[in-house]
Amino acid sequence: MEKQMESACGAGTHEMMIGTFVGLDGVIRSKAVPGAREAAFASSGMGASPTWAVFCPDNAIAFTDKLSVVGDWRLVADRSMERSLGEGIVWAPTDLRTQDGSPSPYCPREALRRVVRKAGGMGYSALFGFEFEFYLLDNAGVTEQDVASEQWGAYGADSFLDRSEFFARLQDMCAKSGIPLEQMHCEYDHCQLEISTAPDEPLRAADTAVLTKMVIKRAAHMFGKKVSFSPKPFLGLSGNGGHIHCSITYKGEPIFSTGHGPHALTKRGCSAIAGIESHVVELSALYAGSPVSQLRLSPDSWSGAAVCWGLENREAAIRFCAATPGNPHGANVELKCGDLSANPYYALACILGSSIDGIDRSMELPPEITVNPSAMPQEERERCGVSRLPSTYDEVTEAFAQSSFAKELLGEDVVEADLAIRRLMSRTYGSRSDQDRADVMRYAW
Repeated sequence: MEKQMESACGAGTHEMMIGTFVGLDGVIRSKAVPGAREAAFASSGMGASPTWAVFCPDNAIAFTDKLSVVGDWRLVADRSMERSLGEGIVWAPTDLRTQDGSPSPYCPREALRRVVRKAGGMGYSALFGFEFEFYLLDNAGVTEQDVASEQWGAYGADSFLDRSEFFARLQDMCAKSGIPLEQMHCEYDHCQLEISTAPDEPLRAADTAVLTKMVIKRAAHMFGKKVSFSPKPFLGLSGNGGHIHCSITYKGEPIFSTGHGPHALTKRGCSAIAGIESHVVELSALYAGSPVSQLRLSPDSWSGAAVCWGLENREAAIRFCAATPGNPHGANVELKCGDLSANPYYALACILGSSIDGIDRSMELPPEITVNPSAMPQEERERCGVSRLPSTYDEVTEAFAQSSFAKELLGEDVVEADLAIRRLMSRTYGSRSDQDRADVMRYAW
């Protein structure tokens, strides 16, 4: 690890260090210091108002009795994850701490660590990989009509080669930043691209997800382009997902293969999938919680809007990928209903926490859905327990507000803060058009 960091960052100090913090709104915020102050950033940290926990994607602040203009936290850089952004700039994720140095209850990295420690104490470890969908746009002022008129072939070689210089630059920057890039392609929608990163242990995977979004935007900037990770940047186009793959082992043995259940699932693997499915509705606020997320989550759009699971079923919220020669990383589950407005630390904590809860309670695996759920007769959907994810922002908020599991997993402070954000967003945008929300949020993420 030390050699990897040295090759990625070089030795000594740099011209500048940028440290990032991801809020409940999924927006990456930062503080930066001159290179000579890197050590201070990693020890005493840099100041941040408690309101950083309740910033909104439109830059409004959802003040609460606990989170106001009074007080100060510290953003403490984790130099073990330090990576190069080129041109004398290095990046590091930060932990949110109180003035006495203890973790803040609103620190997303600490929330993920807690779940990982709990899982580890029970004998479980996990790996996570991310898929990043994004629109690469000529400028901030492009319209939906501009994008739709672009010459485009879905997954097309010509579309890829037309952007080969961008992909080559991005590939080089990912390598220099230590990002384990796995694949790149042009997506279904006009001007929509996708890259994937290799699986890694939870905290490193979430940190790398933050870094990857920054590197993609930095590469685009070098070509005079803009990037949108918004779930729905243009109302008439498909929108961006942010799929997360998860594999779990118990005492070193994979739980999603080597068993006698469906597709070689073990009993623990069956219960883990059941746990994820049982909590997916109440945790939608953390998987796809932006004011435009539900505009993307609709049936027959490959967005995973149906609460069910199935082998390679792209309409299911939980897609199972079996251990086959065509799956070099082994069996895993993919959360398809998430998007890139999510805070990756909380998203991974929820997936792993739900899995462990399912195992701990020996949940029974629901029926597998082997067809498009929307094509099933209503009677059959009810028999199999298939429903649609909440279709409105306020429905997601209500499900989250009623979740005792979310409070237990993440703490009441985090749940209250997220609800404050969501209720302010509802008051602000509840009466505004879908088009207006899509326009306002286009470059928030």
